[in-house]
Amino acid sequence: MSVRLPRREALGLLAQLGLGLAASACLPTRESPTGTGPAVQATEAPGAAFNPVLANSEIVKGHNRFAMGLIGEANRPITDARVRFGFFQINGQQATKRSEADATFRWVGLEAKGMYVATAQFDAPGQWGVEVTATRPGGAPESARVLFEVREKGDAPMIGTPATRSKTETFGDVKDPSEICSNVPPCPLHAQSLDSALANGRPSLVVFATPGYCVSATCAPTLGVVLKLSDQWAGRANFIHVEIYKDPRNQVLASAVTEWNLPSEPWVFLVDRSSLIADRFEGIVTPEELEPALQAIA
Repeated sequence: MSVRLPRREALGLLAQLGLGLAASACLPTRESPTGTGPAVQATEAPGAAFNPVLANSEIVKGHNRFAMGLIGEANRPITDARVRFGFFQINGQQATKRSEADATFRWVGLEAKGMYVATAQFDAPGQWGVEVTATRPGGAPESARVLFEVREKGDAPMIGTPATRSKTETFGDVKDPSEICSNVPPCPLHAQSLDSALANGRPSLVVFATPGYCVSATCAPTLGVVLKLSDQWAGRANFIHVEIYKDPRNQVLASAVTEWNLPSEPWVFLVDRSSLIADRFEGIVTPEELEPALQAIA
């Protein structure tokens, strides 16, 4: 099987650090196609006043939703800082600053947990670094640096590529809705198959999540956000929920998950009327992020 979901041991460590519910704090076990190691490699600078935790399973050339959790004293998550990312391209011993971005804190279900998110554009693959500058109320700016790898192409569907028209089971295919939806109660986003939705000329929002078996514990909050939007957008866009597992007890992935080559969970994809990927969000996502993305393809 070419796709593996995140390692549970890594998530346990993140939970100890206070990021057990951090959006996509899922570290993949999958090796990169080049054989150079994991898809994302992050190294914190020693002696920093806080510990930044990279929350992307893959960072790719082009547009990215760059997400980090910050851990302070006593392994407590930092949720009240003003944060700015400075991105550097690394070439041997040289580091060239390429861009900066203010980060927005996104709550993860509970106000005690969350991550800092910014839009980042990387114009070349290879080794990059981010300097994270955090200013807490009444405090002075403090910084930490992290190295990471930018890949030429990700495993999950890239923006601008055709969405795979996977066939997914609907309520009409099963006797019990819980067979295809682990949400309690089962959500209504299984009325049509994914392939049918992508062929009807409407924009689509596709959420891959398994609320009942989620390794990152963020699938239920993500699905909840999507369900609220589906009510507001009824009749204007397709909303499809795809479970991660076909057989959760034996961790057998659903065929759509393998066909979309997902490295972690949850994921939300926006697909335009031409069936092209318009945007992608790994991990927890908020209405403030999804609504503009929907408006752009409506």
